[in-house]
Amino acid sequence: MRLTQLSVKRIRTDQVNKTDKECIVVAVFEPGPEHRDEVRELLMRVTPTVHEEPGCVFYTMNEDSEGRFVHIEAWETRQHWLNHMKHESVAEILSGVEGKLTKDITVYELYNVPTGQSGMGSIQAGNR
Repeated sequence: MRLTQLSVKRIRTDQVNKTDKECIVVAVFEPGPEHRDEVRELLMRVTPTVHEEPGCVFYTMNEDSEGRFVHIEAWETRQHWLNHMKHESVAEILSGVEGKLTKDITVYELYNVPTGQSGMGSIQAGNR
């Protein structure tokens, strides 16, 4: 499988009013067992450089119980995230995982729907 770029779906017209809101992104990487350590090291190495990109609210690397790496990230706006997708950090990740994943990277673009009380129903980036 070739991963020279990630495709970003066109946003639905009923979502246009959300593009100025904070954009939450979840990206899931499923490395082959023989490439797991190499993919982990790559993602850990690149993550701090993403923190310096304009509009990055947070960018976390997580590991699930099945050995997948899950980035949970937030950008000030959708445009900041789209700019990130063109950044050299994404190109480095894509070239570094080429041929090492068992399936394409899964990416979810999210916009928080606050619920409940006391801010517990929204994603917040620590002390903003």
